[in-house]
Amino acid sequence: MDHKKVMMTLLASILLISSSGGIAVAANTNSVSGDLFHSGYTTLKRSESLAKTNFVSKIASKNELLAEDVNVVAPKVSLEVGTMIPQINKQIEIPFTQHLDTTDQELYANDLIIRQLSKLNIPTLIPMIDYTTAVEGNNLIVTFLVDYSDEYSVQVRDSLYIRANGIPALQSEMYITTRNTQVNTEPLKVSLEVGTIISQINKQIEIPFTQDLDTSDQELYANDLIIRQLSKLNSLTLIPMIDYTTAVEGNKLIVTFLVDYSDEYFIQVRDPFFIRANGIPALQSEGFITARNVQVIEG
Repeated sequence: MDHKKVMMTLLASILLISSSGGIAVAANTNSVSGDLFHSGYTTLKRSESLAKTNFVSKIASKNELLAEDVNVVAPKVSLEVGTMIPQINKQIEIPFTQHLDTTDQELYANDLIIRQLSKLNIPTLIPMIDYTTAVEGNNLIVTFLVDYSDEYSVQVRDSLYIRANGIPALQSEMYITTRNTQVNTEPLKVSLEVGTIISQINKQIEIPFTQDLDTSDQELYANDLIIRQLSKLNSLTLIPMIDYTTAVEGNKLIVTFLVDYSDEYFIQVRDPFFIRANGIPALQSEGFITARNVQVIEG
């Protein structure tokens, strides 16, 4: 055997291992070529390309999942397009896909655009003046405070306050309500037992009713009262908005006497027209007697 050829073959093998980064078996010096080196380089490049592709694919998949998660957690109105929203007792319910947060539920009114449909080119209703909002589970309850019973357009737009789990709601389509349908479960009436003496403190009395009273025209509720001063026989009735005024606090009618004297009064809700709950007039009441005024100095 030619020892020189053996040594050259071994040397060529060592050089091949060093240049390719891997183990290759060469039968002789003639099998060592640039093709094997090029093949190893191509394999390395292909591995790098696959690794990059897999990495980018994982990022894309993660982004898709995040996008899906955002769509899942963002609450939205769960009504089909074109659905008419029933209006009962001047209230509508707007259902959402999730239970809504109750924090700042009265401010949810600011995220709604509501218009009266019977009047063209009218401005939108004013939140917390023309309507209020409250949350019941996944329902947003809108209560109209305006006097007219009409159809409205309603839309959730650019939500800031309406949220579920802290995530703002998505903008909704525009929906139309029906006209108001009044359904009374019980008549509106004074909720005092016959013979009750009504306390008078700082020249004010409170008359409780069975339902929360409408606040529209509350100052005109004075016209539905008959009030007489008891210390004077055959005295004329007090004059509404001159001798006394009225205001509403929930289910209570607050009467404030403006006359100078502190006296007992006879008071009755008679033939009511202005005193209303959900737009329905109250029933006439029995006559009640107030106590004499007790002046309480605060502070």
